[in-house]
Amino acid sequence: MCSSAFLFNLILLILPPQHRFSEYMAAIKVHGNPLYTASARVLACLFEKGLEFDLVLVDVRSGQHKAESFLSLNPFGQIPAFEDGDLKLFESRAITRYIAHEYADKGTPLVVSGTGKEMAVQSMWMKVEAHEYDPVALELSDPAAVVVEEEKLGKVLDAFSLADLHHLPSLSYLMNTRVKELFESRPLVSAWVADILCRPAWCKVMEMRRAGNEVHGSPMSTATCRVLATLIEKGLDFEFVNVDMRSGEHKKPHFLALSPFGQVPAFEDGDLKLFESRAITQHIAHAYGDKGTPLVFPGKEMATVSVWMEVEAHQYDPAASKLLWELALKPFLGMQTDPAVVVEFEPKLEKVLDVYEARLSKSKYLGGDCFTLADLHHLPSLNYLLRTEVKKHFDARPKVSAWVADITSRPAWCKSNCYEVLDLHTVEFQGKSGTFRSGSVCGSPLEAVALALCFALDWASSSGWTKIVVETDLLVLFRHSRS
Repeated sequence: MCSSAFLFNLILLILPPQHRFSEYMAAIKVHGNPLYTASARVLACLFEKGLEFDLVLVDVRSGQHKAESFLSLNPFGQIPAFEDGDLKLFESRAITRYIAHEYADKGTPLVVSGTGKEMAVQSMWMKVEAHEYDPVALELSDPAAVVVEEEKLGKVLDAFSLADLHHLPSLSYLMNTRVKELFESRPLVSAWVADILCRPAWCKVMEMRRAGNEVHGSPMSTATCRVLATLIEKGLDFEFVNVDMRSGEHKKPHFLALSPFGQVPAFEDGDLKLFESRAITQHIAHAYGDKGTPLVFPGKEMATVSVWMEVEAHQYDPAASKLLWELALKPFLGMQTDPAVVVEFEPKLEKVLDVYEARLSKSKYLGGDCFTLADLHHLPSLNYLLRTEVKKHFDARPKVSAWVADITSRPAWCKSNCYEVLDLHTVEFQGKSGTFRSGSVCGSPLEAVALALCFALDWASSSGWTKIVVETDLLVLFRHSRS
């Protein structure tokens, strides 16, 4: 919430006290995270039944779900785990069935109370969700199988039940992707989706998800990475909402409501909505001053930090961004680098680096003796420039070179730089020449591969390749005939 299962994922979220259900000792405990579909399935069921419970957040990113304390609740190390008094359960659908039967007299009836035939029909559609719909919804590899046939859906039971509820977690993510068209093109499916997604109980789950910080952006965007790095430095949990820039999602009304210039990232912190990455990082640094790494300071110290933040934005970044585009991004797009632009902006970058060399001879970091936003703001562009011929200009200046080595090796940057924060496991793109799918890519430095993913299909089409599979850190190409 690194992503969702289709690209980006489900990242640990710390909920405000009013959503933690910890002011009472409820008999029911859910060990999980509302950003994960299986946990959300159980939470939705509890809300439908109007039951009180204690949500115990499990930090998946730090491996808490693999610790002995959690494995005693779920031996497979997967969330959620569930406790109701001395009863311990795992597997989300088994948990929801237990809740629906055990608390049948509470809240919304979720299991059929009529004939055996009606219960059999409901059970059948619960199995369809678990074994036909859900695997495809997670993989997004066979659009034809994402929804059941319209005629069959029209014959499903008239009352909302577990068969419907079990779809909600994945639906909430899918409806924010291009797969949404598959649902909307089927009138009965579309009406069913609209109906179940607006149920009050599910809205409560969504409120829990939105209780913390939300970043709307692209992990390949330097501005987005600037915000991610700040959140990680502060040790904050957040939800990452991928913005599909290839399809123009950043220019559509729902995104323009967050960022009127149609640029990523956009940021939500409760009811506060911000855009412009450097404004976002400053808000995070000040609003969460007591968390994680101190990135801003009071008084005269902050004035110095502010000077170098302005230098980064108005002196360093214009030259760095031009060179990044020409030397790093254009080659991935199959475009020709413009030598004239490189010749124009390389000396400008060198001039800035000369100033940096002088400054860093007086202090360890640009803003003083401590790492601050003035340093952090450089990281996203450095990440790309150090893989180009421009690296020589950083290496040629001893103080600059040492500073670069220091800030690029920070644990927080290494996490966002390797996309660990996004919990990338499976990435898939559909394009003119076929399907582009990756396997597990989390946990190794795959910045270049990750960047290539966005443009792989266009490149593959022009190069004669029609399918690309990425496994761990290996790029493997398969040639086959075009359809």
